[in-house]
Amino acid sequence: MSHLPSSSVRDHMKWAGLLGCEAVLSSMALMQASSMAAPPKKMVAPLGHGPPQREGPDRAPQSHMILPSGMSCPPLLIRKEGEFQTPRLLDEKEMRANEDMQQKKKNRKSGVGGDENGPSSKVQKNFICDHCYGAFRSGYHLKRHILIHTGEKPYACAVCDMRFIQRYHLERHSLIHTGVKPYACTMCDMRFFQRYHLERHKLTHTGVKPYACSMCDMRFFQRYHLARHTLTHTGVKPYACTMCDMRFIQRYQLERHSLTHTGVKPYACTMCDKRFFQRYHLARHSLTHMGVKPYACTMCDMKFFQRYHLARHSLTHTGVKPYACTMCDKRFFQRYHLARHSLTHMGVKPYACTMCDMRFVQRYHLARHSLTHTGVKPYACTMCDKRFFQRYHLARHSLTHMGVKPYACSMCDMRFIQRNHLERHSLTHTGEKPFACDMCDMRFIQRYHLERHKRVHSGEKPYQCERCQQNFSRTDRLLRHRRLCQGRSVAKVENQPCCEPRPYPQEAPPAPPTWSPLHPPPGRLAV
Repeated sequence: MSHLPSSSVRDHMKWAGLLGCEAVLSSMALMQASSMAAPPKKMVAPLGHGPPQREGPDRAPQSHMILPSGMSCPPLLIRKEGEFQTPRLLDEKEMRANEDMQQKKKNRKSGVGGDENGPSSKVQKNFICDHCYGAFRSGYHLKRHILIHTGEKPYACAVCDMRFIQRYHLERHSLIHTGVKPYACTMCDMRFFQRYHLERHKLTHTGVKPYACSMCDMRFFQRYHLARHTLTHTGVKPYACTMCDMRFIQRYQLERHSLTHTGVKPYACTMCDKRFFQRYHLARHSLTHMGVKPYACTMCDMKFFQRYHLARHSLTHTGVKPYACTMCDKRFFQRYHLARHSLTHMGVKPYACTMCDMRFVQRYHLARHSLTHTGVKPYACTMCDKRFFQRYHLARHSLTHMGVKPYACSMCDMRFIQRNHLERHSLTHTGEKPFACDMCDMRFIQRYHLERHKRVHSGEKPYQCERCQQNFSRTDRLLRHRRLCQGRSVAKVENQPCCEPRPYPQEAPPAPPTWSPLHPPPGRLAV
């Protein structure tokens, strides 16, 4: 038996960690057998399959194979139940049986079944990849596989810049440009570019969800959906944003989030100038142009553009307020209302007016306040010339034209247009006066009355007559004064201030007539 050079042994031992000690021994035995004068069609049997060799007087029992140049393989790496055996050479019949058994093992691992005597069980993979030592059945498959290691993509698309390793992938990609969808569903009108997409789509008709979660009862049509769902149990978020600390379970969520940093809104409405970050937002917005409200309430006639709006509206029928404040007993239908309410406890007013020092808890309060600086009253009454800053004020004003008073007192027959009028009126029945003066013992039913009373202590008179510039502390006194001031003739008002006290006449009043019994006053008879 001729030994191999030591350099060749070293080359084989370099990849011994990849294939294991058994593979090294098998390859060494093959190379030794090829150099022997014995018949060529013999190979080393896998360890443990041949009968043990008898120990001769000239050969001591060995538990491992002796390699050239004094190297040996540790016996612990040669696994066999019971004892370690040295390899032996097989004849052609035993070699075929060994190949069949190896092919059956591969089929069991890959899930491929077949007849023991079928052609699939006799396919030999004699072409070995030098990069990963993968075995292939033909030189074409090996060459195609090597492209994965080299990164070469020889098949280029003539329409775009995409390149592919296989011609089949290029042909499949070309269908995207031509718009041809050769795979049609027999149960509906859907068509697909790839057969795999068609098979996956058919599961939606049968209702079969073959991929089950091992941690809950959820099942999925696609393996990818199962793998993505599993991350919710493990808490792993593999996709991290490079601009902030946010992490996401899905890649598309990361891509969608990245648009918030760049400010790009790729989805534009064709009917107006609005743009959106997500396609779903664009589709939802398009319903506003078409007037379609696909989500209808089953308890009333209300319809909504969004499913979320319908779910939120349904709570008004059930009365459930799922969002509770942790600092008080208030509960809310919407999470946004709870977040807005929480600011009242913290005293935070994040929205500041740029024209004055006022700050507000809500954005719409700021927008409403800004109208007081511009003087714009966008809400006009259609029945008169009045205009209002707020829509609510317009709706409340419209009730005066219709004569509707929706708020009725439960203790008397009085009705009111506004709720706050009813609440203020109810205090007259209870006798409660919640507003107390801090300078005296007076109490009042209305806050306005308290503010008016405080002017008695301060001496403030903010209301002035336009004609005579006399000041008053109350509007009712100013109105009463105006009636007197405007009722005079223009000449008197110009010559004499209307507010000065009327002067008495300078001459003395005439003396009362004297009378006697001889001269009685008119209407009296003399005595």
